[in-house]
Amino acid sequence: MSLRTLWSLLTIFLVAIVAVAMMISIANIEKQAWRDSQHEQAALLTTLLADELKMPMVAVSRPEVNHLIKVFTHHLPGAAVFLRWDDGQTEQFGDAVIPDAIESLAALPAAPAPVAGLDQWYGMGITYNNTQLGSVVVLFPGKSWRQNDLRIKMHLIAVAAAIALLATLLAYAMSGRIVKQLRLLARASKRVASGDFAVQLPICSANEFGKAFYQFNKMVSKLEHREKVYDLYGRYQRPHLVADEYDRNTRLDEHLKREVSIVAVEMADFDTCLQQMDSEQAIAMLNRCFTLFQQVVHAFGGHVDRICDARLVAVFNHPFDLKCHENQAAKAALAMLEAGRRMAIRRPDGGAISFRAGMAIGEVAVGHLGVGRRKEFTIIGAPVTLASQLAGIGHGSRVMAQYGTMLSLGHGFRQKDLDEQKLPDGRVLRCIHILPGEAYVSQEIDEVVSKAFVRAEPDDLTEVDEGW
Repeated sequence: MSLRTLWSLLTIFLVAIVAVAMMISIANIEKQAWRDSQHEQAALLTTLLADELKMPMVAVSRPEVNHLIKVFTHHLPGAAVFLRWDDGQTEQFGDAVIPDAIESLAALPAAPAPVAGLDQWYGMGITYNNTQLGSVVVLFPGKSWRQNDLRIKMHLIAVAAAIALLATLLAYAMSGRIVKQLRLLARASKRVASGDFAVQLPICSANEFGKAFYQFNKMVSKLEHREKVYDLYGRYQRPHLVADEYDRNTRLDEHLKREVSIVAVEMADFDTCLQQMDSEQAIAMLNRCFTLFQQVVHAFGGHVDRICDARLVAVFNHPFDLKCHENQAAKAALAMLEAGRRMAIRRPDGGAISFRAGMAIGEVAVGHLGVGRRKEFTIIGAPVTLASQLAGIGHGSRVMAQYGTMLSLGHGFRQKDLDEQKLPDGRVLRCIHILPGEAYVSQEIDEVVSKAFVRAEPDDLTEVDEGW
């Protein structure tokens, strides 16, 4: 559900709640006012009729009494009158049916009052000089309160609907401006995520969006600065790590030793492939692959230490401690090979491009390597060389490691034993292929590879306005 739709529905919901509360409140007020008005009018008319009937009833002039009541009912269409004489005789005037409760009334007070339990009936006793002459009960015509209540509620519903419509249109229009600002921020963030640090958001106001855009532009400027430092000083290390190191202007111990896991991945038959395509195509292809591999490496807690020709070297447990780094490195190697298969890149001769990987575990030296401002914070040691050599002699889409590596990996993997392999430096080692051994390992690898494709190749996704 889009933000604009959500806000519009929220506006309708709030207006509905307010309308119901107002309807109940106004209905109660109107009901009380209507009852007070009806009571005052009925009491006044009943009093006037009783006063007119006093003298004829004293004279026991029934024709005159009947005439006065008929005149009263004539001027008040729909009214009904029930008259009880002092001797108990009763008369009724009008077309209305007299309820039994009215006929059973023995005596009424001298002041007009509504008859209990009956709507629109009012009665009072007729007295003269403290002498009881009789009593009169009058039914006053008119709409019942239920009709008035329904009419009031229908009017309130109509007004509430109009207010809800106007409020929804206003909320939809206002949310459109907010969504537009959020889209600008989302698209700018996407450009920054893809490496474009030239993006700047327009600051058109001093409200919260203006402040947010200012902070975003400030953040992008700092990221651009760090990216420049990264290009000059770090190359393949994580940008925030190198930039922090540069900003602090500190140097780590160049003789630091650390236990790490190394994974080297290289393209099989790269020289043959390079002969079949021009250099620009080869570079574009390698950049696409290594961008995807870098996402995989980062997902498993490592970082890319170096890229040379068609080979990528990733390190785990450096510079930060990584629990079970051997296990994470093995999954990263398998995930990179799986990503290479999913890309399904074809060589000009029609053959499929494949990758092979080597993994080694051991102690390395950590320090700055290079001269001047081209120094790199990197690692050197036998595991780096061994992983690269194993990748060089491995089979396509396989992770090769030295025999005994499985002891460090823990659960979730299985090995395929190989014969002794001769390394480029002349050494002979007994090697294995590392393969997934449990379903959860394969599932984790599939999830990481899928997310890596989304991050590394966002242009392949269909962009929709509301989804960003």
